[in-house]
Amino acid sequence: MTPDFALTLWRADLVRFALEDRQLKTGKRVIANHAGWLRRYHSLDHLAVLFEQIEAQADQIDDLPRLIYAAWFHDAIHKSWRSDNEKRSADWAQAALVDMGADEALATRVHSLILATADPAGGGADADDALFLDMDCAVLGANPDAYDQYARQVRAEHVWALPHSYKKGRAAFLTRQLERERLYHTPAYQERFEAQARENMQRELAKLTR
Repeated sequence: MTPDFALTLWRADLVRFALEDRQLKTGKRVIANHAGWLRRYHSLDHLAVLFEQIEAQADQIDDLPRLIYAAWFHDAIHKSWRSDNEKRSADWAQAALVDMGADEALATRVHSLILATADPAGGGADADDALFLDMDCAVLGANPDAYDQYARQVRAEHVWALPHSYKKGRAAFLTRQLERERLYHTPAYQERFEAQARENMQRELAKLTR
């Protein structure tokens, strides 16, 4: 997804949810962050995939603006060497949405959902949260070629990390995920992606630890 097309989507969402972004300052900043040179996976393309999934399942979503703006902001701040990206993104989303005219209840719901992405195993607060978390993790269950591309992109985002350190950290992440009883919270995502996700992660873990 190009920055220009992303800005078109941002404008459309402002109209759809009756919000205002003066001179599009917030939207332009969110989009510029996603288009940063180190954003190999957490990029505008990841946003595009999320929006496709949200729109395809909109009839199953009770609180559409919550998911739309959680998508826009959940990786709005992403520095691969920091551990507080979700907190910083959530705080920005909450403040920005209130400034854009959203009611505080929506801003709080978006804030909570973004915080939940730091630990998807928790499942969030309700069915909408669970669906969003599954959408965000769908790449784990992609076909092997797409998963391998994702893994390379994540490594590229950690270009600063020495190989040994990266392998240790990534292996720990994969091990934690594989130890979960269920990777996905919704029956549809579990049926479609669970088995392939485990196969993908086990394959990557084997490469990292050989």
